[in-house]
Amino acid sequence: MRIQRKSDDAIAAQLGEALRERRLRQNITQDQLAAQVGVSTPTLQKMEKGRGTLQLLIAVLRELGALDLLSSLVELPRISPIAAAQTGKTGRVRALGVTRNSQGRIRTYTTSPEPHHPQGGHDAQPDKVKPLLIPRKH
Repeated sequence: MRIQRKSDDAIAAQLGEALRERRLRQNITQDQLAAQVGVSTPTLQKMEKGRGTLQLLIAVLRELGALDLLSSLVELPRISPIAAAQTGKTGRVRALGVTRNSQGRIRTYTTSPEPHHPQGGHDAQPDKVKPLLIPRKH
């Protein structure tokens, strides 16, 4: 099953199982890894069941020599020189959020904001808010 269709708990459990498998392939006991990481064995057991902190995940991956698995999350995406030349944007990108229109109404964006029409254009119509669907824990 694709990861996008799994609940947060299911993904966490799968990640914990993957850490356990990696530990076992390196023939390291839970007690040994817990001592290397500097946590108790029950804390490591919780991590292998999908419950733990990001700091513990990083420490465990570091001890297992698998810290590079996180590199795609922490490295900045490379901007294509062609795309930068076409758009003229090489700086930071802002998240879409909420703004106020000329009547003071709050407007929520789920896609790029549309251009402002001061002469009663788009702002004259009532604001339509589309819900942003984000998978939550089940």
